[in-house]
Amino acid sequence: MGEREGQRTEGIRRLGFVWLVGAGPGDARLLTLKAKQCLEQADVVVYDRLITPSILSLVRPDAELIYAGKTPGGEKTPQEQINALLIAKAREGKKVVRLKNGDPFVFGRGAEEAEALALANIPFDVVPGISSVFAVPAYAGIPLTDRRYASSFAVGVGRSTAEDSETDKGGDFRALAKADTVVALMAMGELERVVAQLLEGGKEPQTPAALIEWGATPRQRVLVAPLAELPLKARTELFRPPVVLIVGEVVRLRTQLAWYEGKPLFGKRILVTRAEEQAETLASKLEDLGAEAVRLPLIRIAPPDDETPLQQALERALKGGYDWIVFTSVNGVRTFFERVFQQGADARAFASTRFAVIGPATGEALHSYGIHPDAMPPQFTNEGLAEMFAQRFSAHPPISPPRFLLWRAHGAREVLAQRLRALGVLVDEVSAYRTVTNFLPSDYLNVLLKEPVHIVTFTSPSTVRAFFEVLGDERARSLLNNCAVAVIGPVTEQTCRQRGIEPAIVSQTHTIDGLVEALAEWAMAQKQKGV
Repeated sequence: MGEREGQRTEGIRRLGFVWLVGAGPGDARLLTLKAKQCLEQADVVVYDRLITPSILSLVRPDAELIYAGKTPGGEKTPQEQINALLIAKAREGKKVVRLKNGDPFVFGRGAEEAEALALANIPFDVVPGISSVFAVPAYAGIPLTDRRYASSFAVGVGRSTAEDSETDKGGDFRALAKADTVVALMAMGELERVVAQLLEGGKEPQTPAALIEWGATPRQRVLVAPLAELPLKARTELFRPPVVLIVGEVVRLRTQLAWYEGKPLFGKRILVTRAEEQAETLASKLEDLGAEAVRLPLIRIAPPDDETPLQQALERALKGGYDWIVFTSVNGVRTFFERVFQQGADARAFASTRFAVIGPATGEALHSYGIHPDAMPPQFTNEGLAEMFAQRFSAHPPISPPRFLLWRAHGAREVLAQRLRALGVLVDEVSAYRTVTNFLPSDYLNVLLKEPVHIVTFTSPSTVRAFFEVLGDERARSLLNNCAVAVIGPVTEQTCRQRGIEPAIVSQTHTIDGLVEALAEWAMAQKQKGV
């Protein structure tokens, strides 16, 4: 690197950096890969009113979250103040994300913010986002074009984005009416005017039209009506911003193409309380079924206080000193092989050792290191594993007492070790890791929990305990008493009941897939009841 280039890099680092990031229309999985990377790196996130909690849950808990929204008819953060804030934070040397709904340059003020940064000599990038113009209609099952109905579309804004204008009320839709399909963003406050201008421009009163409220989020509602009747029906149905208006024959296709609202978990905001490295598996499966998954990592995995017994057991294992090594969790598998690799060894060291796991997820984790589990009980519990070995040893009694290594979390239940010893097994039991409470900043919690939560998921007793520790007893009970609680297995269920919380959903299959299936069945039953 030349001297001049080095000086430029150092100058950028000293000044900080700003990303103008489009968040898409609401669904967190519509973020671009670059947008996600920016959020994960950010020291400061300045976000708009329409940003959903599931998107903000991707931000580091220690990052500063600053609300800079503009509520229609209510409180507004002046644009000049937002510009000055971005510049000030960058001059502090911070990495700043200006997070905007949709795309920064489509009916937003991204260009104004970029211009202010350029004038202040603040380096910035623009990260385009998926625009609400086409994403929101798509989530409502309405294509903007279709060769049978529409070969053109036009886009306008219902209300002006100018803050101090009394006369400019938005776009003139008379000219736009010539397009086969017309899209109007920010249309709710000017709906009567927009509809009147479309009719004046040549749209027929019976032209199919749709209003989409909070599109691509769990709050999505869709109203379909003839264009001339839409304003009255919208008032009757109490539609409120944010709303996207679609006008044209393509609206008829919604009857066949609506897909999002039919998903079993549509409309549900679900809290995922697992450790950060495990949360994504559950969150992704929930989002596949239409939920908004808010990642709230209330626990984290930490090394044991005393590693001496752990190291001694590992050395014995590497020398083939155990007949069986037992893992009861994915974390156990991961921490074991991390230490194996640190010793310069790999799966070949265990050619004479057999492995047992509780549950398919732990089995898959073991398989990823090149080892297929030799035993997995039909009931994915400690009791199930103990019963499986009791039956195995009863049918084929070992010549000499086998030696087992239980590699698991500190504070794990003693039932497995006790029952194995009762079978005459030699058991070495080590605490390979600790599950500790991940205390999150109160500001971070407030942002993620601002919107109502419909379901809270607990995948272990530690997540239940951490929920009360992090939120405090009063807030935790208030939240849980106003939503459904979903748990995996009888032990987590019992932990909830000890706290006075009655789970609504208990997964009979003690896996993440089992929990997701139980959630979907419960949600479908609720819909059938009209709840």
